[in-house]
Amino acid sequence: MRNIFLIFCFSLMNLSANAEVIRTISVTGSAEKTFQPDIVRINLIVWSKGFTAKEAQKNNQLRFESLKNALSNFKIKKEDIKTLSYELNPDYVYNPKTNLNSIQGYNCQQSLSITLRSIENAGPFLDELSVGPKKDLSGVNVNTLQFDLDKRLEEEKSLLGQAVRAAEAQAAVLASAASVKLKGVYRLVPRGAQVIQPMYAEAMMDMNSRAQGKSLALGTQLMSGEVKVSADVSVDYLIE
Repeated sequence: MRNIFLIFCFSLMNLSANAEVIRTISVTGSAEKTFQPDIVRINLIVWSKGFTAKEAQKNNQLRFESLKNALSNFKIKKEDIKTLSYELNPDYVYNPKTNLNSIQGYNCQQSLSITLRSIENAGPFLDELSVGPKKDLSGVNVNTLQFDLDKRLEEEKSLLGQAVRAAEAQAAVLASAASVKLKGVYRLVPRGAQVIQPMYAEAMMDMNSRAQGKSLALGTQLMSGEVKVSADVSVDYLIE
């Protein structure tokens, strides 16, 4: 048993002695660019309720028809409209006396993603969403509104390339200062491109005011600002 243990230890020592030491320089590279947005992405929910499931679905369809009119008025193409989800659920109410839940109606909602190709139409489009059947039975909620770039993916790829070149330049400076030479890339990890977008607040607030029956002298106004796209990479360079 002792002989086996000694042989095992000797084998580990040989492996350790023969293992190659990997010498690297680790750097990060970043790239950033600011753009004027050219599209608006809107996620909204068409909701409705009814005493029966069919009534809830009918009210949802009536509200959706009103939404389709707004989409047609602003010439939004079919490829820029996508249904994300559709839900139909019972609405339960709890009775503390019987300790039971009972159905008091049904809720129906459809989530959609819409892309506006003209950012100037964002405010007027939101205003038109408030037009439709009775608001106590159905309505439209705007979940998110983001100003974006139509060709964002292309810009992200370009910025990732710039980030890699920035990392290479930084590694060259460090290698020169340390009197070593770069042999090549050992590990490259992109951190992904980020889009920093301006947020909006007035759109939802104005729609809520309409829902409460308040009149607005002006339509919904949005400030698009600028869209900042950034990319980062982490690179390990082999050195000799």
